[in-house]
This record gives sequence, C-alpha cells and structure tokens, in this order.
Amino acid sequence: MRLHPSLLALAVASSIATPLTTRAAAADADAASTLDTIHVTETRKKSDTQNVTRLSARTLQQQGAQSMDDAIRYVPGVEMVDLGRAGFNGFNIRGLEADRVAITLDGLSFPQSLDPGSYQPYEFFRSGRGSVDLEAVKSVEIIKGADAITAGSGALGGAVMFTTKDPADFLKATGNDSFGSVKYGYTGSSSENMGSLTFANRTGRFESLLVYTRRDGHETEGWYDTTDALLGPDRRTPDPMDRRSDNLLAKVNFLATGTQTLGVIYERARATNDIDNWTRSDGVGSYYFRSAVDRSDRDRYGLKYTWKAGNALFDSLEATADYQKNYIQGQTNVQVANGTAATYGTRCSTTALCSRQENRWDTQKRNRVALDFDKQVDTGGLHHDLVYGAAWQQAKIHWNSVDSRWGNTGTLYSRETDPSLWPDTRETDLTAYLRDRVRLLDDRLSLTGGVRYDSYKYVPQTATTGNGQSGYQDKAGSVGTSRFSSPTWNLGTEFKLTDANSLWAQVGRGFRAPGVNDMYGSSSTTQITRVSDGATVTVADGRSNPDLDAERSLNLELGWRYQSDRLRLGVSAFRDKYSNFIDSAQFVADAGTAYSKIVGGKPVVTDGYTYTMPINRGEVVVKGVEVEGMWLLADDWLARVAYSYNEGKDNDGQPLASIIPAKAVAGLTYTAPSRRWSLTANVTHQDRKDPADYGKSVTNSSYGAEVVPVYASKAREYTLLDIFGSYDLTPRLHLTAGVYNVFDKEYYLWNRVRTAGAGTAIFQGATSAVGIGRWSQPGRNVRFTVSYDFL
Repeated sequence: MRLHPSLLALAVASSIATPLTTRAAAADADAASTLDTIHVTETRKKSDTQNVTRLSARTLQQQGAQSMDDAIRYVPGVEMVDLGRAGFNGFNIRGLEADRVAITLDGLSFPQSLDPGSYQPYEFFRSGRGSVDLEAVKSVEIIKGADAITAGSGALGGAVMFTTKDPADFLKATGNDSFGSVKYGYTGSSSENMGSLTFANRTGRFESLLVYTRRDGHETEGWYDTTDALLGPDRRTPDPMDRRSDNLLAKVNFLATGTQTLGVIYERARATNDIDNWTRSDGVGSYYFRSAVDRSDRDRYGLKYTWKAGNALFDSLEATADYQKNYIQGQTNVQVANGTAATYGTRCSTTALCSRQENRWDTQKRNRVALDFDKQVDTGGLHHDLVYGAAWQQAKIHWNSVDSRWGNTGTLYSRETDPSLWPDTRETDLTAYLRDRVRLLDDRLSLTGGVRYDSYKYVPQTATTGNGQSGYQDKAGSVGTSRFSSPTWNLGTEFKLTDANSLWAQVGRGFRAPGVNDMYGSSSTTQITRVSDGATVTVADGRSNPDLDAERSLNLELGWRYQSDRLRLGVSAFRDKYSNFIDSAQFVADAGTAYSKIVGGKPVVTDGYTYTMPINRGEVVVKGVEVEGMWLLADDWLARVAYSYNEGKDNDGQPLASIIPAKAVAGLTYTAPSRRWSLTANVTHQDRKDPADYGKSVTNSSYGAEVVPVYASKAREYTLLDIFGSYDLTPRLHLTAGVYNVFDKEYYLWNRVRTAGAGTAIFQGATSAVGIGRWSQPGRNVRFTVSYDFL
C-alpha cells in the first residue's frame, strides 16, 4: 500500500527518529530540508499509483542496509535476480523480472541486459544491469504493478527508482553552512569493510556535495562452513571472491536567483570481482582450474536546471541533461589438462597445463535530455495537481568477445575476435506524458489520470552496413531497423467513506519495447546435405526478428485503507495480465524436402530443416493479495506488518516459475523518549514453493531455463528473526548495529535455487544435490556502522 506523507511522518517521528545527522535535526526544527522532508515534498518524478513502497536514506540506515539485497529484505513480493558474477540482473516484482522491471537512477534508465542464453549454463559472462551504492542514495521507490507514466518502457511488473542525495539534504534551509561526516561499516556475511566520506557546503550562492564510498569484501557466505575447500559441483560453500568498489557522487549547485538553480553532477563507480571458480574446477576434467575477473564501471555527467516560476503554464520547471557510460567485462581464465595441439599448438596434460581465456564485454553509452513541469490549478471548485513533460534519450550498445589460447610453455598460440552475438545498435527514444490528479467533494474524492506516449527506434549495424566496424555477421539476412511506439495510461480513484476509511481502485496499461537481446540474437547458418541430389547447401539455423511486437500489460487493482492517528492498515487485490511475451521457438523450413546432417557421428535425415527465432508467445496472468499496516501501540512503540501473495500462469495453464512464494514481515520498534536510541525486531516468514508450481520440469519464461525439482525443493518455508537498532553515543557520534538470522536458520531463496541444476538450468554442471548448499543464505551474521559528524 502507498503510505501517505502523514503516515511517513508518523513513522519517522515515532520509530526511526534517530537523526541522520545533527544538522538535519536542527534543520527539521526550523522547517529546513532533511532527507525525509525532501522525500515528501518532491512529487514531480514520483509515482502516483496506490501500491508504492518508499525507503528513505534514514530508513535504509536504520535497517543497516549495505547492499541492494539488504534494501529490499523487508519488502514482500520483491527479490533480486541474482545470476552471479558481474552484478545483479534487476529485480523480481510479482513474478516478472530482468528487463520487465524498469530501474532508473534520477530518471536515467539502467542498461539493457545482454545475457546470451548459450552462455548461461557455462557462466562465462554475466552482463548485469549495473548498480548504485546505497551511501549515495536519498530514496528508493519500489512500484508494484505497471506505472509507465513514471518509469516508461519496461515497467510491466513494476519499477525501482533511485534518487541520489543533494547538498540541501545536509544543510540548513538558508545561509552559509557546512556539514561533514565519516562512516565505517562492517558486514559480517561477506567480511566487507566500508568507509564513506560525506561533505556538504553552502557558501553564498554555491552549494556542493561530495560522497565517496569504498568497499572491500569477499563472497557472501552461505549457511554451511566457510572452510570447505572442495573442488567441483559438490562444493557446498560459495566460490572464493575478492570484491572491491569505489563510488563517487559530486554535485555543485549555483543558486542563480531565489527561484532558479543550475546544478552539475558527476558520478564515478568502479567495481571489481576476482573469483576462483572452484565449483567449475575438478582438477581432472576439461577445467583443471578456472578463475575470473569481472568489472562493472559507470560514469555519469549531468546538468540540472530548476525554476520555481509560478506562471500560468507551470509552477516549477526541471530540465536535465545526462550522459552515462556503463562498461561490464567478464574475463574467464581456464587451465586445461586435456587440450589438443589443434587448439593450443601443443598437447596439454596434468604436468603441462595449457591456458585459455574468454574475454567478453559490453558498453552502453546513453544520452538523455528531459523537461518536467508541474502546475496546481483551482477552478470550478476542483483542485488539479498536474505534472507533464517530455524526454529524448539515445543509447549506443556494443558487445564484443576475444578468445585467447596459450600452449603448455606459455606461448600465445591464437587470439581471435569472435563474431559479435549482437550488432552495434543505436537506440533512440522519444517520450511525452501528462498526469492530473483532481480532488473534489471537499477532498473526499480524488481522481487520477495519466497518459504517456513512447517511440523507440533501433538501428543495428552489421559487418557490411554503417561504418563497417561491427563484428556482427547477418548470415541469415534477418537483421533490420525496428520501430515501436505505444500510448500507455493509468486511471485511479480514491473515495473516503469516512474520515478514516477509504476505498481505491486503479487500472493501468504498461509496455516494454523489445531490446537488443530480444531481437538481434545470433543470425547464423549451417551446412546440410540435400538428400535428393547430395548437394551441400547453406541454410539458416538462427534468425533475428526485428518485427517483434512490444510486450504489454493490463493491471487492475482494488484496495481498502484505514487511517487514524495511531493505526494505518491497507489491503489490496490485483490482477495483472501480460501479453506478447517474448520467447524463442523452433520452426521448420522447406518441408517436403529431405535433408541429412551428422548428429553424434551418424547421419540423420529430416523433413526440411529447423531454425530458431524469437517470437511473441501468448499471455501470462498474475494475481494476488497484499497487506501493509502500521500501529502506534504507545508513544514509544510502533508495530508494522506487510504481506504479499502472488500466483501466475501462462497461456497454456502452466504455473509461472518465477513467482515468489508468499512472504510476511512483522516488526516491532521501540524508540527511547530521549530519541537517542531505538531498537527493532523483525520477523520474516516465507512459505515454501509448492511443487505443483514447478512439477517435474518447468520452463522459466524469463530465461528458458529448466527448474530441477531436486534443487527447487530446497525452497522450503522459513522464519527468521532480525534485531537491529541505533544509538547516538554523542550528538556527533552515531552507531547502528544489527544481528540478522538470529537463530542461525538454514534457508534458501526461491529466486536463486530455481536457476541451479542440470540440463538447461542456468548454472548447469556447477551444482549437485550436495553442492546446492552453496546457494543457501547466510546464517547468523552481524552488520554495524559508526559515523562521526565533524562539521
């Protein structure tokens, strides 16, 4: 349920009122801008749907959140899509995930996923969607259900929207001021050490902010003993990994007049993972030993202009221009003992190892210019809250791969650039939107309506088109320019039956334009023999499909909300229908003609030949119930509860494997009368995944991966207790600390174990019935931070 500002204020005042900074507390006293104040008053880019969870920086700090997983730990119905290696692949909301859940940072879209299905079972490359360090984040907005008005293409199942901190979040409302803070944090589950420096200043007409964070840690532990040194798929603990990251956020604002501000922003993020793939190293097979180095880099430059004009067309204007570059690299290093001279230039053995390296990377450069306006109008007894705007966005997407081979003496034998799996592609997007919220009947009734129009154009370049620099070869002749356009809309209403009770309903249409990963997969050919005349012919065995339709959703939701001074309770039921889901299929061409090809060393005759091509396939329906409540038991005690239940089926009536089991979170917070310290206990319960929902072998529609029951059965129900709190040791020295999974329970997240197994599973061959233990979640672990405000 969406929490209104008054409810958020109640939560802050009664349970998590520990000040983020001493200066912020002082600013709160004289109506200046704390983080939560800004969070409430900034409305232009916020969703106006009814089912939104908003997490402020103060809330994340109180919970001890140090990662994306930590941030959503207490949000039922939301999980990470964790495919390992170079980063997470987005979020799962109501069973939809990856690029079907939009992710934005200050309005700028996260990169597309480039994760070839042919690579997934071997884990040579993981093209994640990038990430953002939570120390730089002011708020996280999690939208359940479609909201294309706010988040645009990709917001089918929902959206996750990050907003970075601003100088004013740490400074008094007016006058010269400075703020400085240093923070140290420790995360026990990964032995991560974090150091962060924050500095904010206002001198005259200039405001500035600098947030720098460094993290050093290791792999996230599972439940089992971390001293397991076993090689191969029976290993029960995660592969050893060294993680390092640096994140810099810098902002400078020029307060040109009392109503106009010009700002500059720069972000620099670097993350590196050094991995020993012990689960892929058996010491005797094809991988005698395997290691990897993954990089994820992000650079962003931006301008922001705001004008509180108060004229006839708009009350305020926000103009932004951003450039962002994302670079993700996966380098896999393998030592082999059974290589041939044809591959390595010499024979390889256990006493004379040869080496192989697979180096793959993608670069996505994105430019965006946006104009956003808001206007409040009172006319004819009605109050209108209008927001409208337009944006232009262009991305250049590049993927490449280089394979190297060394003989047993260390001599380089070969280095080849593989033909690209996707062509270099230029994506151009145009967007315009309008949303109005009308209040009438003395504010007892509110009506919300919005419409948005998006246009997408993809221009691919092959080895024979454009500048000729693309390594992509369109062997099947199936690649071409693609265009998509669609109006999307949202309608909602809320009616107050009494001062405390209200009913609400909303319906919305969402869409997702196909991405490069969807349309331009390998356009390949193979040679087969025509039986009638014995001729060898070249035919397509893989085709791209630039004529795909956009995926669409229709989301219907009904809810009831009770709101008094001490109790807030909301219940909603929803039904989301998704159509034109993109998948791949096999087709038979030239039926009636017999062809022969060698399979397993023997000729096999077929009627026609087969090829694979992406298509739009059928419909998916997801429905469920969600509950959220907050009860001020006494002035110092606050109770919370949240619950989510989802179920979904495809057009063949098969259960959607990506649906997360039902989950409930209940919490109790005590805040001392002095407001110097607080303590929270959260109990989390998640149901098991019903075997009927994955049967003997169910295909995961997001990845085409087989769900293997022997591993999926690990997703049993579990109940966890977390205890965390904060204490202001002095007005400048602050401590937060928590113990998580207090009773050291062994448990697994469905969204992880469903990707492990054999056959076509994503982690094919790397896991056994014993080795599934490495997918378990951490046992009892601690996290704490200590911060000191020196200005």
